[in-house]
Amino acid sequence: MTASPNMPQSQCAPSLLGAWRLVSFEARDSKGQLQYPLGQDVSGLLVYDAAGNMSAHVMRRQRPLFAANDPECGTDAEVRAAFEGHASYFGTYTIDMARQTVTHHVRGASYPNWIGSDQLRHFKFDGS
Repeated sequence: MTASPNMPQSQCAPSLLGAWRLVSFEARDSKGQLQYPLGQDVSGLLVYDAAGNMSAHVMRRQRPLFAANDPECGTDAEVRAAFEGHASYFGTYTIDMARQTVTHHVRGASYPNWIGSDQLRHFKFDGS
């Protein structure tokens, strides 16, 4: 395994750096209607570091267990349910503080169509 440093994310607000526990996973459809792609009972983690790297993981809390205690031995239905109940990706990021957006530049993802794409996300800080 090799690693190479990324350029520091100088425009990043220090308060965005670190590991964030997911409190909701929401999206809006083309009509602006609120949707919950993985349901309303989710768990996840979003990580930003000062070098400009990011990682995102989100899953349904109540995913069915595989009958076999081996991740390589799931049935087609078990594997499908596991995939449909989880999303993860990693890459680098850039921030626009004025617009309260962060763009994730995806290098790897559980959903292969996202690899090489940019994913725009909105954020806000509540409280202190």
